[in-house]
Amino acid sequence: MNQPDDRSREVSAARATLTGARIALIGTIIAALIGATATITAALVQHDKPDPTAVPAPTTRAPTSTSEQPPSTAEQTTGTAGSPASTSGGPTGTTTTAPDGVTYRCTGSAPHGIAISYGSSTSGLQATGLPFTAQESSVSRTARYYSIRAQLHGGGEVTCTLTVTAAGRTTTSTGTARGGYNQATPQVCADYERRWTACG
Repeated sequence: MNQPDDRSREVSAARATLTGARIALIGTIIAALIGATATITAALVQHDKPDPTAVPAPTTRAPTSTSEQPPSTAEQTTGTAGSPASTSGGPTGTTTTAPDGVTYRCTGSAPHGIAISYGSSTSGLQATGLPFTAQESSVSRTARYYSIRAQLHGGGEVTCTLTVTAAGRTTTSTGTARGGYNQATPQVCADYERRWTACG
């Protein structure tokens, strides 16, 4: 009659042991969860807390640019009658170099006629009558001279001027003839360095 009671006690003891184990397991899980929650909370608090050793980044301030505006018309210095004052820093005129070329010119009176020959040592041109003017727009690189030969035919007077401009340098030669069959013969010659000089 006692065997059933003993068995019941054993079952009850086993159930009590199992229940205690379950409770202990649940307690362990709860404790672990509480610990993990505390760790996470501490980490979050530490992340949000500023680091006292950190050096604050310098504050960059954009430079303020100030554009200087030109003075208004009212602030400008004015001269007489309100016109802007001006400063003269040099001569008012400009000097320009004459272009290279040759000019032939004869003036005067030749009542009986005149014969004019002109040109370079490599060319010969003719003209009659006064006044006379001819021009060449360049200077020959091979000519040894330029000349005018104006011969009166039995009277009168003639003055001839020959002008050669080369490399910015101008050379002039003049000749005059009076009466009879006299001749005016201005001439400009080139030296071995191609510099021109009056030679007639």
